[in-house]
Formats: sequence, structure tokens, C-alpha cells
Amino acid sequence: MINHQNISNLFNFLKKNRNLRNIGLNITKKGITKTKNNLKSDIVIKNNSILFNVKINSILRQSCEIILPLIRKKDRNFIGQIGQSLDAKIALKNGNSHYINEKESITYLHCLRAISDGVLVGVNTIITDNPLLTTRKVKGQNPTRLIIDPSLKLTNKYEIFKDKNTNIVFTTSSKIKDLNNTTIVKLPKKDFTLGIYNFLKKSSLKYILIEGGPTTLSYFIELKLINYLQFIISPTLIGSGIDSVKLKPITNLEKAIRRPSNFAKLGKEIVATLDFNS
Repeated sequence: MINHQNISNLFNFLKKNRNLRNIGLNITKKGITKTKNNLKSDIVIKNNSILFNVKINSILRQSCEIILPLIRKKDRNFIGQIGQSLDAKIALKNGNSHYINEKESITYLHCLRAISDGVLVGVNTIITDNPLLTTRKVKGQNPTRLIIDPSLKLTNKYEIFKDKNTNIVFTTSSKIKDLNNTTIVKLPKKDFTLGIYNFLKKSSLKYILIEGGPTTLSYFIELKLINYLQFIISPTLIGSGIDSVKLKPITNLEKAIRRPSNFAKLGKEIVATLDFNS
């Protein structure tokens, strides 16, 4: 049986064995083992598809089907992710976003965090939402929290500084602050986003999940610093609010970003994935 308690074991195995294309896996008390007979295996992997011959709930199964291709191509990935309404809003104008997406999407997001070594957000996300950025919905190792805070506004009052998980804060400020369980990395103002990217590429963190907000995500999109971009789309119309991306205006549709795409069902919602690798 695959459940919220052991799903991260499967993700970790697939990450470590990402080059295996046609294999069978069995679930045992000791972990996951490869098998010779695919047809009788608990799990069958064939290229980028995954088949379960053991009990697994629909959201975890759909999550695995969506995540598997993300960890197949490269051993280092920057994955952008954002939840939005059908008309591309992530929140009302007053900042209220709880909740545009269904609870199943929260489980999927925590699965994404479970495969990630680091989760990256901008300072406004911390100030507005005060998130934990952990894997509470699935059992797994919490990613290192990466926060972009150019002016070093953050204080220890936010939730990310109240547990024992690791934080890295990127800033251009010369302020001196003592933030709990946090390494502060000062970078030049010029090419700040590129500096963050280069720092992370040289680090031991290989899978980076960029959760937002819109400004942070848009910087990485425009600088072509992501491998995949995912939108979790709720069948909801808001009409006015905060846009999911904030790209620079264009005057010619030839300059529009067009990438190979894939669409998958996740409960009542749709996950649209754009591939920036090619």
C-alpha cells in the first residue's frame, strides 16, 4: 500500500534511479526493491508512466503521474509552481487567497516539496501568508527554505523561524540580523536573481521548488532560469485580483513564451506543465 506515510520513499527512490526506464518495484517493510517480473510488481515504471498494482488513493496516484516526468531528465531542476483561478488570479486584491485551490492540490504541493531540496519564495509571500513551507501532508524530509528578502525586512516573528528547519535568506542589505536557524547570504544588487540562481547551482541543493509569489516566479521565467513551470488551475472565476505572473509587457505575439506542454487532472483541477528544458 502506498500512502501519505511512505510516498516520499518512492519519490526518493525514483530520484536516485532516474535513469531506469522499464522496471518493476516492490514495496516491503525495509523499503523499495527492484524486481525482475514487471507484470507482478507492486509498481511498474515504463518510460514516463507509472502503474500501481497496490492500493493508493487517487490524489497520490495522480501526484505520482505528474511528478515522475519532472525527475527523469536531469539531476538538478528548478521547478516553478503556482496555484491560480481559471482567470489567472492567485488572490483577491486584498491579498486573501485561502483557498483558491482544492485541498487535494495542497497534498500535491506537499508532494512537490517532498521531492525538493529547497523551496524558494519572496519576502512578500512570508509577510502575507506566514507559511511553514514544510511537508506536513506527506511524511518526508522538509526542504531548506530559501527566502528572497532584498531589504532584510524579516524578523523572528514569522513561522519559518520558530522551528528547527533550515533557512537561507538572500539579501542585498548591509543590515545585521540574528534570524533563528538561518544563514543570511548577501549578494550584489546587480543581477540579484541571477546571483541567487548561481549560488543554488553551486550548492548541494539539486531540486529547487519556486513557489512564488508572482514577482519572484516571473523573474526566473524571464531570465530562463527554470526547467519546468506548473500552474494548478482551479475551475473558479474571480474577476479581479492579483495576477499569477507579472511578466514584462510585449507588443508582438512572436515574443510570447511558448513551450512544450502537458496537462493532467488533479482531483477537480488541472495541472498545466510547461517544459523549459529544450
